[in-house]
Amino acid sequence: MIQALLAKGVHIPAPAAVVVEGVDIDRIEAGVTLHPGTTLRGAKTLLRAGTQLGKTGGGYFEDISTGKDVDLYGGYFKDAVFLDGVIARGHAEMRGGTLMEEGSEVGHHAGYKMTITMPFVVAGSLINFCDALIAGGTSRKDHSEVGSCLALYNFTPWGDKFASLFGDVPSGVFLKSRRIFIGGQTQIVSPVHVGYGAVIPAGAAVRRDVPANTLYAEAPFTPGSHDFDPDRYGALTPKFRATMRFIGNLLALRAWYQEVRIPTACDALQKALYEAALRQVEAGISERRKRLEQLVERLPRSLVLHSQAATSETRKRCDEHSLVMSLWPQWSAKLSSNDVPSDAFAAIRERVADAESTLAGIASLTDREVQAGTQALQQIVDAAAL
Repeated sequence: MIQALLAKGVHIPAPAAVVVEGVDIDRIEAGVTLHPGTTLRGAKTLLRAGTQLGKTGGGYFEDISTGKDVDLYGGYFKDAVFLDGVIARGHAEMRGGTLMEEGSEVGHHAGYKMTITMPFVVAGSLINFCDALIAGGTSRKDHSEVGSCLALYNFTPWGDKFASLFGDVPSGVFLKSRRIFIGGQTQIVSPVHVGYGAVIPAGAAVRRDVPANTLYAEAPFTPGSHDFDPDRYGALTPKFRATMRFIGNLLALRAWYQEVRIPTACDALQKALYEAALRQVEAGISERRKRLEQLVERLPRSLVLHSQAATSETRKRCDEHSLVMSLWPQWSAKLSSNDVPSDAFAAIRERVADAESTLAGIASLTDREVQAGTQALQQIVDAAAL
């Protein structure tokens, strides 16, 4: 296998120090570099020219897909997709559902899973940023920023997982939105929505939504102890609303890949790369729906416990629980929709197809085309909303 890659033009400075197993050579282009200590596996692996793997001492890479000039310094990478120009520095852990779009960067010791960073987003080092989507900015010099030592907490005491949304898809894909700034050592408790132009100071603890174009200030925290039962849920409507909005944005991103990126791919490998990216988006949709389904399955027990307490607050929770359980089949059906406004993206496809790259095509869109595309994507988000 290694000899075949060398013959094809793949650069392997120390062949004896590299392991390659089970890959499809036709999906690896000349000009790829596999540094010493690299292990490369997986029939779904796709590497475009200029990709470098393992430059800081190797790493494990399985079923990953990379665009051109991607630089993954080292760490553990599995079932993740990286579009053109992405950089992930050393000791990263990138797992399923991860998609880094063009020009995104992340520092060393970063953990992503079910994470989507849209073009040009830059994240620092020593971060945990799982179950999130972040957009914002217009270029490599004007981009959303995630500071070092950030922790995004996605797991609750009840055993549920939630995702947070930074910016959105309908505006984010057109690269005309204000950037988002998240300072270092910030702690964020999911699910929250942070709007474009928001600034979160270093060291903040974020437990609520941050509106667009605002400087976040923490609400006073009252210390004390409260009764807690891991089988009894509190207010659920905000979490369902946030999650369904998140899924709606993933549905919009799915439509963007189906209607724009994949049909305008410049060659077969680029199409395969975008199809791999689409699978990451679909994995995120499935993950979020699964988490809500698991929560709904636990509600009958919580309802019984609230009923036994018989206070005004628990009666309120009982009513909410009953409403959620009765409406979940209807809400779930909304989250399974694949409806796309008819011909909404025809003009965008034509312009992107004529450009030298997807991002160049997006940059060439007229204000009217951007407005029409944004409205079409927002319709998809709104259709999934609670």
